[in-house]
Parts: sequence; C-alpha cells; structure tokens
Amino acid sequence: MPWSRTHLTPCTTLLISTFIKSQDFASLECLVYEQKTGNLFVHHDIPLPSYPLCLTHGDINSDGEAGNYIAVGTFSPGIEIWNLDVLSALEPVCILGGEDTSAADELMRINMKRSASGQKLKKKKAGSGGSGGLRPNSHKDAVMALSWNKVHRQVLASGSADKTVKVWDITQAGTANVCAATFTHHTDKVQSVMWHPSEGTILATGGFDRKLSLVDARSNDGKNFRHANLPADCEAIAWDPHQQQYLSAASEDGTVTCWDVRKFDKKVWSFVAHEFGGCSDISYNSHVPGMLATCAIDKTVKLWDASVAGSGDAIPHPCGSREMGVGKLYSASFYPSAPWLLACGGAGNQLSLWDLSSEGPIQRRFADRVSDKSAQLNEPEEEAGAESGTKEQDFEAMMSAGDAVAEKVKGSKKKGGKGKKKAHRRGR
Repeated sequence: MPWSRTHLTPCTTLLISTFIKSQDFASLECLVYEQKTGNLFVHHDIPLPSYPLCLTHGDINSDGEAGNYIAVGTFSPGIEIWNLDVLSALEPVCILGGEDTSAADELMRINMKRSASGQKLKKKKAGSGGSGGLRPNSHKDAVMALSWNKVHRQVLASGSADKTVKVWDITQAGTANVCAATFTHHTDKVQSVMWHPSEGTILATGGFDRKLSLVDARSNDGKNFRHANLPADCEAIAWDPHQQQYLSAASEDGTVTCWDVRKFDKKVWSFVAHEFGGCSDISYNSHVPGMLATCAIDKTVKLWDASVAGSGDAIPHPCGSREMGVGKLYSASFYPSAPWLLACGGAGNQLSLWDLSSEGPIQRRFADRVSDKSAQLNEPEEEAGAESGTKEQDFEAMMSAGDAVAEKVKGSKKKGGKGKKKAHRRGR
C-alpha cells in the first residue's frame, strides 16, 4: 500500500492507493485524506480486469515523462501501469508482458478500414484472439510482488508465481527490450521483491522456498546471488532507511528477522512478532530511526523500537499495538511525508489510519528522533522558494483549513460548514 502526495488541491491531503473487491468487480481506489479535518473519502477509482495482488508507485511512464503512476500486479501474467492523475482512465498507460493481442488488434484495424469503405467485415475465427499465447518474456503466472526503483526511476522489478523475478524498463514498453533481465534463483513462488533505497542495482527477493535472496541486477549469470534461510515462507521484506545495510523479512510463522547484508551469514536479530496467524507485512518509518511496524491476520498492528536491537542478544522493543477494526490485516505502511501516520489494509475491504501524534508513550519514546520539526507536527511541506510570512503562504494556510475560509477570503457570505459538505460530495 504505497503512499503519494496528491496534486489535486493545495490543501493538506494525501493520496492513498488500495484494492477493493466485491463479488462482481475489482478496482483500484484513490482516496484523499485531509489531515487537519480527519476527512477520508474516495476521489476516484479505476476498474481492474482481474483480482489485484500487489502494487507499487512510480513517477516515470513509457514515454520517459514524469507523472503519478501505479503499477498493478494481478492473477493475470501482465503488469498494468495506470496514470493516477487521470480521473476516468479507460485503459492503462502500458502493459508489461501479459496476453499477446497483436493479432486481434490487427484484425480490428483491418475491419475498421473495411467498415469505413463499406466492405463486408471479416469474421473472426474462434480462438484467434491473439498470436497464440503470451508476449515475449512475459511472466507465465500471477504477478505477486512489485517494486519500483527509486534510483533508476524507469526500472521496475516483479516477482511471480512462475518462480521467476523480472526486471523491466518502462521506457522500452512495446519493444523486445522491455524485459531487461529474468532471474530463476527461487524454486517456488516469489512473494516479495524490494529494491535497495539508494543502491539502484541491488534487489532483495523472498519466496515460498523459504529463502531470502540478494541479487546484483546487473548480472544474470548466477554468480552474484546470495541467499539466507527463513524459518517459514516469506511474506514481506523491508530495508531499514536509516541503516541501509539492514534487511528484514517477515515470515508466515510470525517471525521477523534482520540481516546485515554486508555479511549475510549471521542474523542481527530475530523474534516472533505475532504468535497467531503469522506476520503479513512490515514497514520502517522513513522519518523516525528505529520505528518499525508489523501487522498480521490476527487483526492487529504492532510498533517496535528496533534501535535497541543487534547489541548482544537484544531484540526490538515492543512499543504498543492496536486492533485496527478492518479484519485480518494484509498490509501496513508509514506515510513517507509525515512520521506519525500509519495506514493498514485488511480483509474488511477498508483502509484504517492510525495517527500516532496523539499517542503519549510513542511520542515520549520517538519524538526526539525526528529532526524535521515541520514533519514532527504533521505539517505540510512548504513549496520550494516560499518565504515564511508572505501573503501567498497565508492564503495556502487558509485553503488547508477548508472551503469555508477560502470562501471568506473571496468575500462570500456562505457558511463554511455547508461549503465543506459540498466539497466532500464532490470528492465522492
């Protein structure tokens, strides 16, 4: 469940991407959360052709242009790239792998020309919907894991139930060079892939073969692979953003284990985070060193202080837990632009937010570790070049308070409460 700041309004809002499924359809929902009012609503949604399994956020499209994009992996072998800034998108920006529809597309083009010229349409033969299968270098089974490279921003990694890991070049979509590499070092389904936060060629992967692997993506000869054993099937992996030599993995038996990848032969620490139901996801706070969150299908999310671990036999210290009220939890993520906001997604088809700024024990332990005071107070980032105390900044502050204040600035006599409700309805 990645996060990204929305570009829709000047208010303090967040854009969240999550999956919702009913009996009839699956969709990607984009929700807006207003921090100061606590208002969370669906801004728009995108229907998906197949039940989704994973997603990752990126900012480069197939033309090499910057934007706001989401890559979605589903039970189908193709990876769809969607533009989140388009409200009524009918089709993805591009598809990596998947079914080969070139023959059907060519037939449609010919029939459109025949129709325009008044000729009789060519009938489509049964079973001629494609060129006989999948696109070259496509996954052959469901896409279970995705990770967008933050250093080489056009590069995407994927893990599949076909036991392979692939590296894609988004800018080569539609060509034979779109798949840059294929790795076959796992012997079972690949559940997790994660690029190193600053070393753009290092990729961590985890699978149901109970192996955590470190891959040098520049090589496909099998010589630059390193492996560590897990106590159970891998559910999620995460790099520590503050100590980037540390790689952690959550397992199906509830164990969370950390390795120093410079050695990778000895565990830094290992402990059971969730005794019942296993650990389904793990997330480090990018603003607060040592703050770690785990979630599980026991419906709870737990916070840990990992800064005390690694010395002797010390393990992360428990700092609190909470049942999020959305059923079994499958995903947890800290918001990257503010330290005190945590989101969880569960089996109840809902998103749950936990504002940690009001939790006294957590603040007493972690608050002094946040160096950015504006982030510590959950305040929005100022625009580049904006000066403190200017009229433009004051107007932005009033805008963030809601439509009522904005209308007051314009001289409107409407009441703020009514204006806010209208804005809420428009968002829906």
